[in-house]
Amino acid sequence: MTDSYARDDGGDIESVLGSYAADLSLDDVPSPVREKASLVVLDTVGVCLRGSSTDYVCDAVDAARKVGFAGADGDATVFANGTRSTPAFAALVNAAGGTTLELDEGNQRSAHMGIHVVPPALATAEHAGASGEELLAAVVAGYEVGARIGDVIRPMKAGLHPHGSWSPIAGAVAVGRLLGFDGEEMATAIRIAANPFVAATWNAAFEGATVRNFYTGIGVEHGIRAATLAEAGVTGVRSAILRSLLPYTADGDVADLLRERVDSLGERYYLTSSYFKMHAACRYSHAPVEALEAALDGRDIGPEAIERITVRTFESGTWLDETRPANVLAAKFSTPYVLAVRLLLGSTDVDAFDEPTVSDPRIRSLMDRIEIEGSEAFDRAAADGNWGAAVAVELTDGSTLTGEVEDARGGGDSPFSPAEVRAKFDRLATGAIGSEADELRGQLLDLRAVENVGTLFDFER
Repeated sequence: MTDSYARDDGGDIESVLGSYAADLSLDDVPSPVREKASLVVLDTVGVCLRGSSTDYVCDAVDAARKVGFAGADGDATVFANGTRSTPAFAALVNAAGGTTLELDEGNQRSAHMGIHVVPPALATAEHAGASGEELLAAVVAGYEVGARIGDVIRPMKAGLHPHGSWSPIAGAVAVGRLLGFDGEEMATAIRIAANPFVAATWNAAFEGATVRNFYTGIGVEHGIRAATLAEAGVTGVRSAILRSLLPYTADGDVADLLRERVDSLGERYYLTSSYFKMHAACRYSHAPVEALEAALDGRDIGPEAIERITVRTFESGTWLDETRPANVLAAKFSTPYVLAVRLLLGSTDVDAFDEPTVSDPRIRSLMDRIEIEGSEAFDRAAADGNWGAAVAVELTDGSTLTGEVEDARGGGDSPFSPAEVRAKFDRLATGAIGSEADELRGQLLDLRAVENVGTLFDFER
């Protein structure tokens, strides 16, 4: 990075990040990065639109309105019902809706950045009447700053989940861009976003506690609040990232690593390592299901022909070993369920995850025959960013089918094409807004031509 962004002797990382975010120009961002950012916006809006139709997200909106917490006067779109509200409330519930499907964009170095950047940026851009170019710049700035924090703090200690914890920083940066913050104002917003810390737990996903899908919403709301507090003159703790966030990493002292990542601003773009999801389940289950598909190699094998399925994968992937998921959310974090539903229904899309299917005795019988094992080889590969798996399908006739993938599709060396991402958006958004999805897709992919983001969702539901 240029000398103007070199870290200061006091180690105040927030000032460096703030200067970068405030000064970023889209013209200096390589074209492939801008194109990837547009795809992240498109994909995130698609999953937010479709996921916001989930019952408990709609119920949360209704409950908030009933007690007067929703903010009836506002100009940011609430996807659950098409009404307008305050940016903070709209971003909260839109992000929760986007997390619900388990189809949101991610980054194997720094978790799910898109869902933490796009909802607050979009809601604020609607409120401010910002241009599409301003929105896109805010997304790039928030993504690149937030991803660096995530890269360093993960893995987190004590079973902490990244949604809602360090992620408010990304939202605060995106909002700060749209509010026209200078470098010091941006640094203050980052400090406030980093402290206090939201302690979210992985157990919510495994238990199927749907509060887990509001971790993102709480995080993006905190990011917006951090930016508005900074604008109001509230001050934050100097070196808050080092003092308030990094102690939660499981890797010990990573301060030097953070400085190294920050020094790459403007040279290395985390957006290029973003991945998209086509399986509506935790990313850790994607390599196993694709290894299963490789083992089957087009064969149609019924569950009665299967004696046992053994999965070998990296350590974090072994967490998803539940064979009796309590509900739809828990099923999305159960590799045995994902494999079983793929075998029985031939799908791992949204419609494969509903309560009747989760309770199907055929699914449960097959899950009982699936075992998950750790593998040192896959652990080593995971340390380099490749989340792979191998599957062995033992049949009742004594034969065994095997398959292996080095990493799941979606990112890295096997990304989905822009056409595949567009098709995913069409599938999800059409289910939410019908024929309006086609025009919206065109506008989101050509954001720099949009004069006022506030008009993007001006259509009948």
